[in-house]
Amino acid sequence: MKSIKITGARIHNLKDVDITIPKNKLTVATGISGSGKSSLMFDIVFEEGRKGYLQSLGIFPGLENERKFASIEGIGPTIAVKQSVVRQNNPRSTVGSKTNIFNLLALLYSSEGQVKCSECNETIGQDKVCAKCGHEEERLELGYFSYNNPNGMCMKCAGRGAYYHVNMEKLIANKNPTVRELFNFIGVTPGILRVLERNFKGYMDQPYLEIPDEIKEEVVNGHYVSNNSANQSFCLSRILQAKHKRGEYLNGLYEITLCSECHGYRIGEEARNILINDKHIGQVGKMTLDEAKTFFESALELNEITQFGKNLLKDILGKTNSLIASRLGHLSLYREMSSLSGGEIQRLFLNSHLESKLESLIYILDEPTVGLHESEKIELLQSIKALKDLGNTVIVVEHDRSTIEIAEHIIDIGPKAGIEGGEVIYEGDYAGLLKCDKSLTGQYLSGKAKMPVRMLKQNIDDSAIPRLVIRHAKTNNLKDISVAFPLGILIGVSGVSGSGKSSLISSTLTPLLKSYFRLDANKNNTNGEEVDFEDESLLIETIAERLDGAENISGFAEVSQAPIGRNINSNPVTFTKIWDKIRRLFAEQPEAKRLNLTAGHFSFNSEGACRECHGSGRKAIFPEGSLKMYATCEKCKGKRYNNEVLTVTYKGKNISEILDMQISEAIALFSDNDVIVRPLQIMERIGMGYIKLGQPTSTMSGGETQRLKLAKELGRQRKGNILYIMDEPTTGLSLYDTAQLIKLLDELIKSGNSVIVIEHNHEVLESCDWIVELGPEGGLKGGEIIAEGTPKDLVKNPKSLIGKYLTI
Repeated sequence: MKSIKITGARIHNLKDVDITIPKNKLTVATGISGSGKSSLMFDIVFEEGRKGYLQSLGIFPGLENERKFASIEGIGPTIAVKQSVVRQNNPRSTVGSKTNIFNLLALLYSSEGQVKCSECNETIGQDKVCAKCGHEEERLELGYFSYNNPNGMCMKCAGRGAYYHVNMEKLIANKNPTVRELFNFIGVTPGILRVLERNFKGYMDQPYLEIPDEIKEEVVNGHYVSNNSANQSFCLSRILQAKHKRGEYLNGLYEITLCSECHGYRIGEEARNILINDKHIGQVGKMTLDEAKTFFESALELNEITQFGKNLLKDILGKTNSLIASRLGHLSLYREMSSLSGGEIQRLFLNSHLESKLESLIYILDEPTVGLHESEKIELLQSIKALKDLGNTVIVVEHDRSTIEIAEHIIDIGPKAGIEGGEVIYEGDYAGLLKCDKSLTGQYLSGKAKMPVRMLKQNIDDSAIPRLVIRHAKTNNLKDISVAFPLGILIGVSGVSGSGKSSLISSTLTPLLKSYFRLDANKNNTNGEEVDFEDESLLIETIAERLDGAENISGFAEVSQAPIGRNINSNPVTFTKIWDKIRRLFAEQPEAKRLNLTAGHFSFNSEGACRECHGSGRKAIFPEGSLKMYATCEKCKGKRYNNEVLTVTYKGKNISEILDMQISEAIALFSDNDVIVRPLQIMERIGMGYIKLGQPTSTMSGGETQRLKLAKELGRQRKGNILYIMDEPTTGLSLYDTAQLIKLLDELIKSGNSVIVIEHNHEVLESCDWIVELGPEGGLKGGEIIAEGTPKDLVKNPKSLIGKYLTI
């Protein structure tokens, strides 16, 4: 069949939609955030394509008990690359492991690496016999070249390349404290102190510098029972680690350090002795892809490499060149997947599918241009076209103007979000979309609808304006730069991928602010709230001389795209802390009192939960091996609660129906309850009115996650003079929603706050009072300030890359 035909699509907010999607074409689905395009493309096209394929193999029994549509024709095997699916937190998942380059590299070193004779240190040839002394050496097995394998990882850092350690020089600081004074200085409870007294007995009141070395080691690092890190004895390291995880300021007493054993290379000594072209595998792992390409090309010319090795190198080079063509050359093979932007992750996945050269598939991509500078989109769009030219159907869910312009077919869903969306507003080409007055997307693209115009601040160069100044930053690829951020304005931080934006803001400014405000958190916490700092999951060393001017702000709020919950029990109302208020409201209803139901019964984690699915509303099934899918719980029909709890209603709605409501609907229901409705109104204002109250946060995109965090921060009603730091807040936003975001940012500034946004969106950058641009390129060729000033200044600056795209 030449098209995919769907009739009567009615999942979520879709209103019996009939749609025809041409095959072997590039189709872009667009519309307001929450209009229903993802429901149509991911929940119907992708899920039905996947289910049909699995059923054809006999490994999926078809347990769906919800009809999402009347009929579907022309569907085939479908692959989805969705932000919320591909984002990962596993610190051991790296670019090298995800792309399989590191596995191929391990095979190369295992089979082709130069082995040194253990007797005379002479290099041994492929016959494994030393020509000098006749000793025969064994090659290392494959596992010795993997930092994830017990045989191969450096045991001191467990294959991480770095670790946190106790800074004893700072702790002692030219004094000679007793062991007891050391523990008292870092702060221990009386109970722990009693345990320490039993463990160290007569040493507690002796000077630390005079006790035996083995006792010193135990005071600092403790000991382990059966080599189990969970059973570490109480010591300085364990106590400081617990304080660090709680977000306490430790003034450099517990800090990250490069592993002294492997020097950041992650692998053990045996593998570090095996070389190719004078480099061991750990050294290659730390190279950027651009650097690694040069290494692989030179290795191909080596005489000692066999034909098998040359074939391996060609495969590795092919993957490397493909990643570089997608503007990922600034990444290293050791770069952790959890540190990548949504756009970088999608480009990695896109590359893997281009390499496979499969045809007759249906690909659905979720905003692949996220995180890309305007100058970088050309290569990505060429890759998407190449995927289609292989003979595949490519559907892109996207708001980006450049992507919509090249589409062969456009589907616009709307007119607005949630209950006001769910209809097909337009189908056709780009020219027709611009003429469609019903389409908000078309209105903004054609210029009929305008972005809000902020009154930009003047005379920002005035020395009287307070500033936040980072001195001599060298984090990651930053080249000893000093940057001044004027306060009380909207600042944009721009630059190509890998230019150093995240290194400057997320890995330098944010940790420095955390250190400053942890030092006196209570003084700066005017509302008596718990200070909430996100836990650092990455081993990144912040290198900067100092931060000046932090006393000019009363606090800061980091609003990143990091995931905020991995399970079905984390949702918008639990995250924003209004779930307890809703449950108490239900417990106050007459029927609840009659049945003796407390607020706890209205928690899907407690007494009121369905006993069959334990409150999840679904049950996991494993049709084949590790393949995991879900089916709706047959007992509660996905409602998550037992029947008794569901008999209690508030304004005609039971607790399960509340969780299934969209935020826009819930605002009307709770209109007379200010403590509940206020956070919901904030969420609606930032473009989240379509989100359901009970939607698992693990299913949200990076942009949705970030806007939810922003809503929580704004709901705190701080007194002003807060610095808000946002990482690409336009992720997942249509042009219409971007306009609402600009208005919100303007309100934050007018309320006496400061805002820094890492952003590529030129509409937002044009609305900034000040822009700091990094570059000129990514990786080692980046890390410099190439331009800073007002948008008008950057337009006139020939060194600015983003200035060419700004229309002032």
